[in-house]
Amino acid sequence: MKNGKQLSIFDIQLSPPSENEIPHIMQAAEKPREPPKGNRELCPYRIPTVEEIMKDFQSAATAYSTGKIFEDTIACGAIAISNAVDFTKYDEREERYKEIMSGYRAEEQRKLPALFAKVFALLSSVVYDNGAFNDYLGEIFMRLNIASDKAGQVFTPFHIAEFMARITMEENTEKAQNEILTICDPCCGSGVMPLAALDVLQSKGVNYARNVFIECSDIDIRCVYMTYLQLSLAGVPAIIKHRNTLTMETWDVWKTPAFVMQYTRFCKYDR
Repeated sequence: MKNGKQLSIFDIQLSPPSENEIPHIMQAAEKPREPPKGNRELCPYRIPTVEEIMKDFQSAATAYSTGKIFEDTIACGAIAISNAVDFTKYDEREERYKEIMSGYRAEEQRKLPALFAKVFALLSSVVYDNGAFNDYLGEIFMRLNIASDKAGQVFTPFHIAEFMARITMEENTEKAQNEILTICDPCCGSGVMPLAALDVLQSKGVNYARNVFIECSDIDIRCVYMTYLQLSLAGVPAIIKHRNTLTMETWDVWKTPAFVMQYTRFCKYDR
């Protein structure tokens, strides 16, 4: 129990390194590296790889398909993060969380938060010096072969998205040093284009947590979850909409913690 409320089993607490891991972390810290930017430092926990997480999803898919395990994991993870900051959506999202988890037996329910813990660790590592922007969830999604053939889902590789961002955003980096730079992706997929833009802006010394706002939309709720998680755990002020961009019919709106916590700065984009 916490403050009189039952804790979700998706509440994530990354443990400090074990005694066996400390020597490896110390060795990494002793190696020459770029000067820290602001308060950034070496990641204090082991960063799981895409391959490791993929294997975990595949091994967890015994009674259920890999696609269902993946979608339910990122859905519950997104709900857990949202409900920690966005209380306007709390009740309906809590009901959705309960609905998802009730479809699993008790021993199976423990698999999803264990999977999400590794997803959380990988995505949040971007804020440390040895973390890096990448479309991790998009890569996992495509390599697990769970994209929709009907929707023609083929996500842009990150290196292509980064190239596109680099040749189109050079003029915008100076603007983002002094005022808010806005980025919009009306068909965001897993968020690869915004992530690539953030990578370029960060390389130019832009404080994206303060001077960038991103709005994304997608018709596939799985894409909404993926983009929300990747931007939330990187500390990006953003709004992600479950929307048909052609008709503008909107079913749900997800606001990242960085947006909610800086609402007075970014409220003009809440429309």
